[in-house]
Amino acid sequence: MGRKATHAPRTTPHALEGAWVPIAASVARTSLAVDELRVRYLILSGEGYRIVDRSNRVVDGGRYRIDEERSPHAMDIMGDTGPNAGRTMLAVYELRGDELTVCYDLERPERPANLNPKRDQPLLRITYARAALASS
Repeated sequence: MGRKATHAPRTTPHALEGAWVPIAASVARTSLAVDELRVRYLILSGEGYRIVDRSNRVVDGGRYRIDEERSPHAMDIMGDTGPNAGRTMLAVYELRGDELTVCYDLERPERPANLNPKRDQPLLRITYARAALASS
């Protein structure tokens, strides 16, 4: 008999729902200053997403779909409004407690193999912490 494959713990769209604030970011393994990201919040609800900037404006939005059968888990991000309208980004993600890490290729329509890109790969990796929304 073959060996049983090991899989990352299962998540559900419900587990991803909520407001997320970026706490770390990198491109091609080079750290980015979180304060320079336009993202104040990533809001996931149902199968939709919104990106809220530092002035509390929704600047990007669309839908997302997860595939937890893949390892690492896969996320398809389909933009409906903003700079990613009409674009689908193929990502991988990991949810550990109240931290969500999402990684996708900035230049190619390919899903990253994992969350640890090589230096020459233009992969954007953002780690978010679950947070309550601040009132305006």
